[in-house]
Amino acid sequence: MTRILAVTGATGVQGGGIINIMKNQRGWKIRAITRNTSSQCAIDLVNKGIEVVAANYDDEKSLSAAFIGVHAIFAVTNWWEHLQQGNSPEESDKLEEQQGMNLANAAASIPTLQHYIWSTTPHVNGYTVPHFDSKARVDKKIREELPALASITTYLSIGWYPQNIAYIPFMQPFINPITKQYMQLMPFAPQARHLVSGDMNINPGVWVRGILSSGSKAHGKYANVALEKLSFQEMLDIWAEVTGKKAMYVQATAETFTNMWGAAGHVMGLQNVLLESCDPWEETDQHVSYDELGIKKEDIIGYREALEGMKQMWE
Repeated sequence: MTRILAVTGATGVQGGGIINIMKNQRGWKIRAITRNTSSQCAIDLVNKGIEVVAANYDDEKSLSAAFIGVHAIFAVTNWWEHLQQGNSPEESDKLEEQQGMNLANAAASIPTLQHYIWSTTPHVNGYTVPHFDSKARVDKKIREELPALASITTYLSIGWYPQNIAYIPFMQPFINPITKQYMQLMPFAPQARHLVSGDMNINPGVWVRGILSSGSKAHGKYANVALEKLSFQEMLDIWAEVTGKKAMYVQATAETFTNMWGAAGHVMGLQNVLLESCDPWEETDQHVSYDELGIKKEDIIGYREALEGMKQMWE
């Protein structure tokens, strides 16, 4: 029997990486969920033979309709999109949490559903990181309000994207016109470590494939995508080695970074406070490891390899 995997955010980074792998997986058919089925990205999916269905995260009924008959769902939200639309961090929190629950409630209404995969981020008591906490609150609500859905849910933690250094303005190294040296100005302590997800075109799909193949072994568990935890200094050093550029990491104060980048800079400063204090991705008995999911190390593309694939951007 061919089963259907609904992928929300299908034209985005995480959804795209899952489709790249799962479209070739025997026994599975992709249903790509997107707001705009007329976008070029959606048209490209149709041209690859993938079913594309419209739904809106703010409309639970549209999500339920899009999920009819599916056997698995990958659900992802985008806190940053709300911030970019002019909402405050607090407003973005509420909007993302509501969308996350719309997805969960819609999924819970599907009788054929066998596995729900929710893209989340960790919360640590005593620390406030808005773009982490809103997703973590959805975790909690799924467990407390939707126990049947929780019993078939895997909570997928996707860390730092290698693409960040290429595409996000406040993370891009810039050249000092006097020394000709590249500099990266960030609010994170250089030694602060972050889960790094490696190649986002591949690794999310590798994990989802492993989760779905493992079935009940992954139910109720957390899973960290990729195997690396790198410091921000290490990430820049690897970028310099790959590109052949001389680079220097500079830590800005949280106040300076907020003055430079507004609300986005502020939440990055809050994230640094968390990262300097603990490892929020530390694996516990609530986690399922990559080897338990049947994932082989050779199937994973790490941070250095991902940058190798992008280095023409800096030539």
